[in-house]
Amino acid sequence: MIGRRLKKIRRKLGLTQKEFATSIEISEATLRRYESGQNFPDAEVLERIADKYGVNIHWLVTGKGPMFLRDSYKNIEPELLEILTSLSPEHQRKLMEILGELSDVLCRFKRKEEK
Repeated sequence: MIGRRLKKIRRKLGLTQKEFATSIEISEATLRRYESGQNFPDAEVLERIADKYGVNIHWLVTGKGPMFLRDSYKNIEPELLEILTSLSPEHQRKLMEILGELSDVLCRFKRKEEK
């Protein structure tokens, strides 16, 4: 059901109904009707969700495939850079260490899955 998937996206993004509705240019009441299954979003609304958040429309409509498209991560880069530059040099260094360790763990995990 599209409504459940919309709610899942919104929660994954950490947004309230009001924040999500505003970001895709619909009313909060309309979003509530979508999420409850009373109404269904039209193509324009689906396109705004996909454009704004990199959501895979095929997943949104059918539940098949990944929730987000890989290319959507390109939209995150400026936000990550802004966060990183707002940190002190010490915190930047620590964050880079953590990310490096996380990357190593994920690579090892991926190799185990491929075997």
